[in-house]
Amino acid sequence: MMDVRDYIYNQIDDERHRQNRLKAQGKFKYTNADPEMRPFEKLAVVAEEFGEVARGVLNCEGHSTDYTDPDRAKLRKELIELCAVSVAWIEDIDRGQ
Repeated sequence: MMDVRDYIYNQIDDERHRQNRLKAQGKFKYTNADPEMRPFEKLAVVAEEFGEVARGVLNCEGHSTDYTDPDRAKLRKELIELCAVSVAWIEDIDRGQ
């Protein structure tokens, strides 16, 4: 049986793979894992995802803790994306060491 963290980490990894696929399809030029992106550009990507999380929190305000609620599901998706772009940046940092 999969641990809840393993499940979450797998989803973050899946999102990283999705980002790489989108890059390969030409949806965007770089991911945060690419050394061609400057730190302020990577920060802008992280900030955009953080903004989506903030919007998700505001949309959930006053809702129950029912995680099947569509707004909460969207919030969770945005949190996974925020983690994935952060992981991509860490990949670039670690590659440079």
